[in-house]
Amino acid sequence: MADRDFLGPEWLLTTKEAVWLYHEVALPFRRTCGIVDVHTHLSLQQICENRSLVNIWKAEVVDERYGNRDHYLLQLAAKFPPFSHDLAYDPALSDFEKWMALGRVFPYLEGNHVHQWLHLDLRRVFGLEECLGPDTAEHIFRVTEEALQREEMLPQELLRRMGGRLFCTTDDPADDLVHHRIAKKMIPDIIFLPTFRPDVYCNIFDEKWKENVERLCALTGEDTTLRGLVEALRKRHAYFASLGARASDHGLLEPFGLEVEEKRAEEIFIRAYERGERFAPRSPEVRDFISYMMHRFCEMNREHRMVTQIHYGVLRNANDYLYTRWGSDTGGDVTLDGIQVVENLRPLLSRFFSGKSKDESHLVLYAMNHECLHVNIALERAFPGVHTGFPWWFNDAPHLIEQALLEVANSSLLASMGGPVADGRKILSEGSRFEVFDRMICRVVGKLLAEGQISRQGAVFLVESLMYRNSVRIFGLEEMLSQ
Repeated sequence: MADRDFLGPEWLLTTKEAVWLYHEVALPFRRTCGIVDVHTHLSLQQICENRSLVNIWKAEVVDERYGNRDHYLLQLAAKFPPFSHDLAYDPALSDFEKWMALGRVFPYLEGNHVHQWLHLDLRRVFGLEECLGPDTAEHIFRVTEEALQREEMLPQELLRRMGGRLFCTTDDPADDLVHHRIAKKMIPDIIFLPTFRPDVYCNIFDEKWKENVERLCALTGEDTTLRGLVEALRKRHAYFASLGARASDHGLLEPFGLEVEEKRAEEIFIRAYERGERFAPRSPEVRDFISYMMHRFCEMNREHRMVTQIHYGVLRNANDYLYTRWGSDTGGDVTLDGIQVVENLRPLLSRFFSGKSKDESHLVLYAMNHECLHVNIALERAFPGVHTGFPWWFNDAPHLIEQALLEVANSSLLASMGGPVADGRKILSEGSRFEVFDRMICRVVGKLLAEGQISRQGAVFLVESLMYRNSVRIFGLEEMLSQ
């Protein structure tokens, strides 16, 4: 039996002003502007191939064909037997058996936004109002399995139905981006842009770093030296720019941006590459090498008028068992404490984002540890080219989104903040994630309006800015979206 209050029309909208903003402003505006998501992990190969999502397990939890994993969901459900990561990846079990195991434990997830997201998908995409549990899991599996075979449920049509207009993928610099070329011809009504993600060529603490460097230098015909690596990355960056890339993205343990001389970086490169030395992730060598590389990337971005995105404060693969058994992006990441933000970033910000030149590009700064948010906001105020990023990953629960937006409103400017990003790996959830973002934007702006802190006209302006206009302006998407 459906619960009419759960995810109802006024879900997350706590004031009459928020209700008005959502239903009278946000909904019509979203239908007009569509979804612009500047940070996704969607598989463009999957979108171009346009094959059926097969069943609800593959659509929502794990689809190894395209590397799609909902690590949020796996993290939480694995706390309750019989569900586990081992079960989720067991090739001897059918997708139906895995879904039934998930159904047995899913009621334990009540109260967490992951529970809400999945049910929002079921309601908005399939029209199913039942809550997933032991008694409903089989019915939900059968109904959705049949529905997913229909033409309107194929990936491209799903994105159209959700209002998809522009999506930025996340791509290794060595990627040939062939599917971006295919998508431009095959799907002209939706824009897909690559994003330059060079982390694996900077993380000298990673056991695969040397292999990655050799692969990239061989691809570009460069020597495996520090200068060769930088030149190889510069060539690939230019290639990304030629295909419309509007940003680079950097996942950093700490936001390293110190001024480091080439001689020092070259010494570290030689120690890591030629001598095989291993460095701890928070060692001075890692700090200095990544700092040196970040200055090079910002030089490249300035040349091509691309945005720099830094998200920091996550220790990847902290759960050794999950990483050894199933690889990265399986739910073993944790937020980091004791982060030095200002001292590390000040040289980079002073050089590239100080406001001294009209040719400067933008930096969107995402703190994965919520405690660092106010530092980001302070840096945004001091450096005109810096923008606080919209909350995601560890911070995309409704109450954390609300805290972040209110803190930005009180200490900086909502009209300068980065727009919402889904950080998604599954097509089915793009529309649902943006509905949550839209509702939370209206909730916060509605609260400010109810308290008399902003005008009615200002409320409309801020809702539309946060939903769409900020991303378009910061990432320079006006011309693309006007065509």
